[in-house]
Amino acid sequence: MTGPAVVLAGEAGVRAGAIDAWLDDEAARAVVDEATAVVGRDVVTWWRDPLNLCCDTTAAHVEVVVNGVAGYRSLTARGLRPVVVAGHGVGEYAALVAAGALPLDQVVELVHWRAELLSLSPRPSCAGMAAVVGPGAGEVARAVVEDVGDTGALAVAAVDGPSQVLLAGGCEALARAREAVLAAGLDLVRLPGRTACHGPLVAPVARHLGAAFADLEWSEPDVPVVPNADGRPTRDPEQLARCLRAHLTSPVQWEATSRALVEAGATSVVEVAAVPVLGPLVRQVHPDLPVHLASGPGTPLPPDPLRPAPAVPVPTRGET
Repeated sequence: MTGPAVVLAGEAGVRAGAIDAWLDDEAARAVVDEATAVVGRDVVTWWRDPLNLCCDTTAAHVEVVVNGVAGYRSLTARGLRPVVVAGHGVGEYAALVAAGALPLDQVVELVHWRAELLSLSPRPSCAGMAAVVGPGAGEVARAVVEDVGDTGALAVAAVDGPSQVLLAGGCEALARAREAVLAAGLDLVRLPGRTACHGPLVAPVARHLGAAFADLEWSEPDVPVVPNADGRPTRDPEQLARCLRAHLTSPVQWEATSRALVEAGATSVVEVAAVPVLGPLVRQVHPDLPVHLASGPGTPLPPDPLRPAPAVPVPTRGET
């Protein structure tokens, strides 16, 4: 089968009020209402305040999940039929709900608890994340980690593409990494306020989540999901569960995911997000792959590959 892939942004795609664009859509509104009931507060009002999303990890991470699932269900209700789904970082939780592998209420509770635990990990003033940016970022990042991170204070957190790799570590290690990255001719960009996820610094949080993972009710998803931990599409609930347990301490394999989308039959990519985040990363791997940004229910859908395209070109608003 061939058709569109759907990708769901992680924390980098959070924007205040982004959920508002979906609220007039019945399928999306049902997702928001269920999240409000689970959380016990009006999530729409919660997410309209930029301070909540930039300063409260819980607000930001729950928003990622709900916005992604709401957008996905709105688009599929309109006829979008994805062949594969993936989410970046905490966006993987949204992908698992969207594809039907996990129920929304359980995931909202889990992500809420996960975010609260992350507040107990090293604070952004002591540790964080930074992006190695430029050609050959992966090779440079691995060399820097080997040189600087010999005590476990620095790790590769995400291989986003050929020209972007994220590092997670303590502030002192990141400062030393910056010197090494600049010496190699690339740039190191700090990601303000981001917890040092996908590395050893959050291993205690991952251990605390073990009991919550054991209580999840898994189902075989309707479409394959590409987990961050291994970058291989699967509909096997046991494999998805194993990858989710490893998710917090394993690097996000997004470059491998971008390749897997096309190998799974994707002829285009629809990114559910307020702003382009994953589309540009996918295009680092597949420069000619059509990518469409879905920031509301009026987003034009990609043409069905089984039907002839219309004779008159259809504008793709928000294409990145």
